[in-house]
Amino acid sequence: MDYIANYDKDKMAKVFKSGNSEAIRLTKKDAELLDLNPGDQVIKEISPDGMSITYKKIPKISQETKKEIANILDEDADLIWALKDL
Repeated sequence: MDYIANYDKDKMAKVFKSGNSEAIRLTKKDAELLDLNPGDQVIKEISPDGMSITYKKIPKISQETKKEIANILDEDADLIWALKDL
C-alpha cells in the first residue's frame, strides 16, 4: 500500500459493481470541473501499459451547426456520393 500512501484521498476512487459492469464514480466536484452531466459522452483512452485511463469529453454540437452540416451534405450529396469509394 506504499504506492497509494503518497496520493491525496480526494484523488482516489474505488471500482464498484454496477449491474453486470464495473464502474468508477466521479465526485460531484469532478463532474462540475469537467462540466459533465448525465447523458454526456466521453472518449475513453487506455494507456498501452494498462495503468491509466483518460476520458475526454465530446463537445456538444449546437443545433445551428447540425443544420449547417446537413445543408452542406444536402448541397454536395452528388460529390460526396462520387467520392465515397476513393
